[in-house]
Amino acid sequence: MTKTLAKKPARSRRGGASSRRQERLFGPVVYRPHATRNIPTYDLLQSDGIEALDDYAMQILETTGIEFRDDVSAEIWSKAGAEVEGHRIRIPRELIRKLISTVPSEFTYHARNPDRTVKVGGRNMIFGPAYGTPNLIDLEGVRRQATVEDMRMIMKIHQVNPAVQYNGGYTLEPMDLDVPIRHLHMVESSFNLTDKPIMGSPQSDYQARDSIDMAKIVFGDEFMDQNVCMAAIFNCNSPLVWDQTQLDSMRVYAANNQTLYLSPFVLFGASTPVHTLASTAQIVAEALAGVAFTQIIRPGCRAVMGVAPMGVYMKTGSPVFGSPEVALMMYAYGQMARYYGIPWRTNGAKTGAKQEDLYAGYDSIMKVYPAILGGCNVLTHCGGTLEGSLCVSMGKLAADGQQLQSFYKMLEGVTTDSMNAMARDLAKVGPGGHFFDEDYTREHLPFLDEIQDNERYDSWVATGSKTVGERGREWCKSMLDRYEQERPTIDIAKQEELRAFVVRRETEIAAGQL
Repeated sequence: MTKTLAKKPARSRRGGASSRRQERLFGPVVYRPHATRNIPTYDLLQSDGIEALDDYAMQILETTGIEFRDDVSAEIWSKAGAEVEGHRIRIPRELIRKLISTVPSEFTYHARNPDRTVKVGGRNMIFGPAYGTPNLIDLEGVRRQATVEDMRMIMKIHQVNPAVQYNGGYTLEPMDLDVPIRHLHMVESSFNLTDKPIMGSPQSDYQARDSIDMAKIVFGDEFMDQNVCMAAIFNCNSPLVWDQTQLDSMRVYAANNQTLYLSPFVLFGASTPVHTLASTAQIVAEALAGVAFTQIIRPGCRAVMGVAPMGVYMKTGSPVFGSPEVALMMYAYGQMARYYGIPWRTNGAKTGAKQEDLYAGYDSIMKVYPAILGGCNVLTHCGGTLEGSLCVSMGKLAADGQQLQSFYKMLEGVTTDSMNAMARDLAKVGPGGHFFDEDYTREHLPFLDEIQDNERYDSWVATGSKTVGERGREWCKSMLDRYEQERPTIDIAKQEELRAFVVRRETEIAAGQL
């Protein structure tokens, strides 16, 4: 008797590239937690180089000194044991080392939805959106000034954007709101529209206090006192100046145990020497002075060594991005942060380009790669930045997000797990076969960029010859639809209390009660 072998049913490919792309665009959102680094850092310096750079930074603080342009802050330094001459502060290295020793090397950054809470420091890394940008290229491709509704729109996209772990802050600068009250609407919108960790305003003493008070409405006073629920960026004006407005806000955040990103604002060759390691020593000194100051205010409060590095176009003085000198500075700066045991932050996908072109991509990758390989813990400005932070492109925002997800995958590293199963699959497939239909392939798909067009030229033309900006704007529109399907909720009593706070403070600020 002859056996008849039943044919194995063919697996359907279900509609081709176009339908598969649609499935990816409208599938469920996968919210990524903080990335955990399973790849090594790129160490530029040997141990003697680290020690030499540390010595240079300490010499700057001890001999040249740094200005804290505020009488209150100068008095605080005097009581702590620094040499104070007016606003010039000279800090012995022993005092610096003692103060920074209380900075936690790792901390938890809480969201109002505990499922979105992340860890910062150590081997952990988070990505965040653009910040403080007054213009945008909108969903129709038109460049214009940003409004408060644009700010809220982009917060919604970042809520469902798998590439970013925190939201809020001035994701766009709402130019239709008066400066003194912008922070109120920024923080209120952050809490109402997103349940990821958020940022507060660092722009003045009263704006910092308002931000903290609004966070206390959501999290409660006692929880806020012991846990990080808000962060803010504080820029040192290189070379060697911390100004009064930043210091006023720094004291508020530090006293309330919230996270401070202490970040020198660097123009390599203009506000620093044209020497990679001398520049790094300067910005290390500037950041350490800020970090140490926070620990005088409240020992153990969460502080992050930051840097906002740019190059300079020497013909005009304009900032440039993606320069090799800046990349080398970031590698060295990351090593120094690890040497001191302090988390570090820098800015990411920035460019001086005016549209989503080749150089926008080059600049952005040359900024992000050193941050990733240099062990950065917090990468800000990862959301569509053009024109050196003067504009956000919705198309580039989408493309940047895809690149961040690819870096997230890279940070996972490699493992020998499942190697035996792969050997069995290879034996089954044999010479000349393929792996498309294997179970492991379907369960472990490689990274797929939802914005990039990888189809044939004829297919690209047939679907409209769309640019990356056009495809990115389509993605953003789809994410806004997704947001409405997965909109986060907030306790109505807290929402009403936030609204009442904003109304009251708007009235008080208008009356000069800051």
